[in-house]
Amino acid sequence: MNSLRTISLLSLALSLFLGACAQPGTQLDEAFGETGVQGPFDAVPDGDDKYDGHSARGPRVAAGAATEVWSVDRAWADVDSAAGMSWDANSGLDWEQKFDAWVSSFELEARHGGSGETFVMPTPYGDRSLHAPTLECAEVAIFLRVTFASWYHLPFYMQGWDSASRQALFAGHFGFINREGARVGNFPKYRTTFPDHEGSWEPGQAWPSDSRLRRRRLGDDDIMDFLGEGAQAGAYFDEIFLNKRVGYFMRLILLYYGSTNLADGANTFQIVPETIEGGDMLVKRYRRRGIGHVKPVFRVERLSEDALQVSIASGSMPRREPVWEHPNTARSSFLANAGGGPGDNSDGDSYASLGGGVRRWRTAVLRSGRWYAAVHAGDRDAYIADSDHEAVAARPARFDEILRTLSPNEQRDAALGQVEAAREHLRSYPASCSARTNREHAFEALYSVMDAEFGWTGAQVDAEYRTLEDYVFAELEYDVSRTCCWNRSNAAMHDIIMNYADAEQADADVAAVCEMPTVFRAETDGYARWNNHAASIGRGGEWRAWSEDESCSQRNVPEDTVATGRDIAGFCSTTDVPAPPTVATCEPDGGDDNAASATPLIGEISSAICSGDSGDWYRIDDDATVSLTFSHSDGDLDMEAYNEAGEVIGTSAGTTDSETITASGPFYVRVFGYSGAQNEYWIHIVE
Repeated sequence: MNSLRTISLLSLALSLFLGACAQPGTQLDEAFGETGVQGPFDAVPDGDDKYDGHSARGPRVAAGAATEVWSVDRAWADVDSAAGMSWDANSGLDWEQKFDAWVSSFELEARHGGSGETFVMPTPYGDRSLHAPTLECAEVAIFLRVTFASWYHLPFYMQGWDSASRQALFAGHFGFINREGARVGNFPKYRTTFPDHEGSWEPGQAWPSDSRLRRRRLGDDDIMDFLGEGAQAGAYFDEIFLNKRVGYFMRLILLYYGSTNLADGANTFQIVPETIEGGDMLVKRYRRRGIGHVKPVFRVERLSEDALQVSIASGSMPRREPVWEHPNTARSSFLANAGGGPGDNSDGDSYASLGGGVRRWRTAVLRSGRWYAAVHAGDRDAYIADSDHEAVAARPARFDEILRTLSPNEQRDAALGQVEAAREHLRSYPASCSARTNREHAFEALYSVMDAEFGWTGAQVDAEYRTLEDYVFAELEYDVSRTCCWNRSNAAMHDIIMNYADAEQADADVAAVCEMPTVFRAETDGYARWNNHAASIGRGGEWRAWSEDESCSQRNVPEDTVATGRDIAGFCSTTDVPAPPTVATCEPDGGDDNAASATPLIGEISSAICSGDSGDWYRIDDDATVSLTFSHSDGDLDMEAYNEAGEVIGTSAGTTDSETITASGPFYVRVFGYSGAQNEYWIHIVE
């Protein structure tokens, strides 16, 4: 087998996050006016009677309280015979397993607000399903859990810390309460204030609507025009919940709780990599306090005991429809140090101590009149204590072993996909600093794979793949650039900025000189350059003034600072870069050049036949049809099947882009090049 099979993905171990999670100040101010409680809530201090073995101590509250959002009729450990959204009758699944099955069943469709795909959520209401909502990253994970729990009357709560009153506060099916069950501040009395249509609505009837709920929002950025012009979060909640109390509750829990709380062991727990399931979440933490990033896990395909493929999706800030990441793209997220990996951050804190990593929801259980957030009995073998920093930090390396390795071309395409995703985000939010940094992380991954596998220099990569907009939206130093606090820039502003850049380059062409494009950033006179240009082309009304949309200690810097320290080819030097090699290096390793050393054929495997390679062997244990695909114009590959006695029992030697063999197992197949041909290929068992 040639070395392409075992390519290292060190280049993709970088954290390629698009945006980050943070609660918006304006809406929290509105929420404070409603509730009298300042948010967002912090993680609960470890000394606050936080843990009891595998459980986190919760509140004492009686059923039917005025604050109750939905009644609890089931326990997560219950098993019943009824069929549901994503499970058959008599499935034998408990409700934690049904939650996993529901999340794993989501189908995909194109995003309305940008490129790529997002998910569609089935509901318990017949054929009713909804396009994914526009949310930030932590909100997606919380939304999914609250939604499922409320539909099926399962217990749910999250714990947070109110630094003003110095107490733990709880938000769940019982509303917003303290540890003794008392209502907190002016949070609503949900049961006595808002309607619940679950007991009266029947299939075929018009969906009940709540006009007050439809007017509620999470911010200026939770736009969901797929529900109608001007629709925001409240409209979405009205469309998905018959119990309108849940919609009102959802808005407030999403504003008061976030990634800090999802990284808190009071609400979730770390898990062993091999046990990952749909419904889990990858939490990234960069510092002990402040924003993080959350990517819920949706699909896990087990190719073998030690080989997985995982799909994730995430929102962002500014909010967006969650972006789906297929296994090839998602893999790198699990290798990042910010996901609880080894090493320390810039503050000297170990990443493993910050709460990041793959985490699972605790299960709410009632014991002697008090709620506890427990580790589900079926998850005890998956559990890793937050204090076990060694086990936490070892997981990225383990994920590197068990998540399917990509071929060099797949590595390249995954990195390019991340570059384009960052550009797409900037086209909607040109002030986004996280997207600029994300793009550069992706380029670092691209440099690495193109150097190691294709023999390209960094300058050759820049000459081939960097565009004008990458230089216009150069990376900024976050802590000293006030552009980074501006979340309300938009697509029209991106058009104006690029129109200015194009005009700048046109003038340079006339003068027969190369002109480095002006970086979009705050200058000594702010953004006057682009504001004036907008006016000059008749689009002055589309330019928005800078606004402080998140906490911004750098608000008064005289001008933004362009980041340095990355080895990026200058805009004017890319035309002088020598042409890169056109063929990837390819060396056979001889590791499976006979039946005795054949590789078990599990899932789809990508590899290549290289010069001097006598062939690649695979073992198939059962009766099967094996499919081989490749580009015939790049090299003709053929395939033979052998029984255990070493006799040829089948041959496929066509002249198209595929070969197929069917045989009785156990048997072997050998892939080889016709007359010494070399080529990449993909091989799998036809299901």
